[in-house]
Amino acid sequence: MRRFLTIVALIGSFSFFGGGHATAGLFSTEGLDPAFCKIKTVRQTVVYIDDTMMIDGRIEWAQKISEKLKATLTPGERVAVVRLSAETGESSELWAGCWPNFSPEQREKLESQTYFFSESPTKSLEDQQRFFLHDLGAAFTKVYAAAKRPESEVRFDAANPRKKQILRALTSDDGRFSNSLTNIRAIVYSDLMENSDLGSVYKPAEDQKTNFASRLGSRFNRGIFYAFGVATDVNGGEALPEHAKAFWQSALRSMSASIGGFGADLNVPNAIPIERADYQLNLKFDDQELPGKLYMLIDRDGNLIDSQIGFNRLSISGLTGTFVGDGDKYKLDGSTIGGIATSSPSEMVHLSGSASAPSGELGVQGTKYVFDLTAKRLKN
Repeated sequence: MRRFLTIVALIGSFSFFGGGHATAGLFSTEGLDPAFCKIKTVRQTVVYIDDTMMIDGRIEWAQKISEKLKATLTPGERVAVVRLSAETGESSELWAGCWPNFSPEQREKLESQTYFFSESPTKSLEDQQRFFLHDLGAAFTKVYAAAKRPESEVRFDAANPRKKQILRALTSDDGRFSNSLTNIRAIVYSDLMENSDLGSVYKPAEDQKTNFASRLGSRFNRGIFYAFGVATDVNGGEALPEHAKAFWQSALRSMSASIGGFGADLNVPNAIPIERADYQLNLKFDDQELPGKLYMLIDRDGNLIDSQIGFNRLSISGLTGTFVGDGDKYKLDGSTIGGIATSSPSEMVHLSGSASAPSGELGVQGTKYVFDLTAKRLKN
């Protein structure tokens, strides 16, 4: 009976992720067409799955990720699925593919053309998206099938924490960040209960001043992390989620990344970026001029998504807000997710003027901690 339930769970997961392959594909191919990877994109996504979280019969985590990706991926966006082995501190990429879709402008252009010996590529998008979701589900199932255990073996007590090297497992995959020219959205399904020689979420954050970038020789450049499942497998220790957030906020910032969402549930904005804008910054701070970078992804309404700002010798943070323009005149009204120049939980960021060289301020509005900011747009 137990074996039957396991098979039903796996069949259910494949059914949710799109079922078997159809026959018609883009340019008459069968299976996921790699041509979509040639579309220029503004972001890539990597999904990390902590294999110590796999509970027999529980696949809702996979369903949540799949639904969120389907709603938020850009046309041609590359998605990779990586297994994190938290007990050994290792990682392995299981699958990668590019989301089959076209922008409204691309659709209009394709549908206006005449096809004598084949149909418009837009006609096969439904099949192609099924192929993508099927292959994504197969990658999730590999982790689940190999690591699933009864819930009683997965759950543990905060008073007797397990050794976990989640940070080391993540940094073993840092090559994709150092080689990326676009922002990387990292979705992490893990309890994030780090407990290793690098540090521990069970200790006060102020007692752990490790510079992880120096110690590990790793950076998550342009990485925005969305973690869910935090502390969901721990009995007791109600304060652990906040302790874990403080630990990971410090660790990721030291490695040039920021947190976009953090908690028990998956908190990823339901929006799709269509434009990218990168700026070189200069901040006048305490009679010093500090260089920095601003990486913005913008949706059709001008809202910032998976955006980031940071300065040498200070810190780095995610950025929310709006970036809108009229001709060559642009205006940014944003808020940091955490303090950069101050200890405030959030700081305003304002830039206005020409699109190529706007100027403005950063700091806590209404206080003396407001600093002059200038910017120069970089070529994408």
